[in-house]
Amino acid sequence: MTNGAGRARAGRARAGLFAAFAGLGVTAALVPAILPSAERAIGADLSAAVPALFAGLLAGVLVSGPLLTRRPPQTALLLGSALQAAAVIAVAVAGTPALFIAAATVAGLGFGLVEAAGSVAAKSLAVGSATGLLSALLGTVAVSAAVTPLLVALGSDMRPALGILAVVPLVTVVMLAGSAPAPAREDVPAHRDVRGLLVLLPFAVALPLYVGVETVLSGWSAVIPERILTIDPGTAALGTSAFWGLMALGRFGAAGLRRLSVAPVAILASATSTAAVLMAAAGMLVGPAPAWALVALAAVVVLLAPSYGLILGLALDRLDPARSAAVTGALVACGAVGGTFVPTLILLIGRDPASSTTFLVSAVLCALVPVLMLVASRTPSQTPAAS
Repeated sequence: MTNGAGRARAGRARAGLFAAFAGLGVTAALVPAILPSAERAIGADLSAAVPALFAGLLAGVLVSGPLLTRRPPQTALLLGSALQAAAVIAVAVAGTPALFIAAATVAGLGFGLVEAAGSVAAKSLAVGSATGLLSALLGTVAVSAAVTPLLVALGSDMRPALGILAVVPLVTVVMLAGSAPAPAREDVPAHRDVRGLLVLLPFAVALPLYVGVETVLSGWSAVIPERILTIDPGTAALGTSAFWGLMALGRFGAAGLRRLSVAPVAILASATSTAAVLMAAAGMLVGPAPAWALVALAAVVVLLAPSYGLILGLALDRLDPARSAAVTGALVACGAVGGTFVPTLILLIGRDPASSTTFLVSAVLCALVPVLMLVASRTPSQTPAAS
């Protein structure tokens, strides 16, 4: 009976975790997708909502660090999901620029809390390495994010009705609120072993590089096809759904490879190396053969899709549960910094999101990821066992 009850609780926790990551997909896609209809309804430029979303995300992952060392991941998952649900409703009904931008910031805050807490929870629920479960969870994010823009397009003339999307993060609240909380942590180290944490340095560098390149492709997923093929903006908007659909394909594909016991480092190194080559090819083809450049970029998205979960999972595999709770927020924050810094750098250098310079610079950054991961794979874990 006890084992059966334990399995039931674990199953409920896993289901709640997948619901939480589905909520992340709604948040990731809703704010960018709803901007045109919201600007038309409010009569103001709401471009500041996108950096506000990322600012909230960064704040969320920074707050998650101390929270996860004192409370079980369930607490941050509940809080983050509730914040996202409230923000989704506020985004849908906002009638002023201030309210819309504030709602985007709150959405990012909730996103950051759930992403960090979900990564820690995945480590505790995973059998063996956390990379397989994280790949499946991030695949759920991609599926949810691919569907959300389609719903936004259907409901663009009835923007307040889109508040129904708050149901997705609310499912997490319902599922986790009724489950037994994880026991309080008693194995938090009394002091930080900085030398022991140096083993995470390659991951802390690889995360912002990867997230930055992904942000280039996701943030400009509509702009790139619009400018390369000179197509209608409405048609180009489907590029966002296409991007997230390809991300889902890549992430679930990696989860399948992990179930076949393919080493995560092998998946990561081979996929990112090939993606760097194809990204460079896209940079050279964008002028003479733009359609083939887009085909190359589509393949790049599939290949890069599992990288975040694999990099973070490999880092967490080197830590005991208490230490993983302490540093996960910092690792996720590293990625969030890259999501802001890399696109800004590329705009300063190339100025055009769809230029060959954009893709060539991204290729160079992408090529550094497998090098860092191979270095990390040759560095023995220095994390002491929890006392």
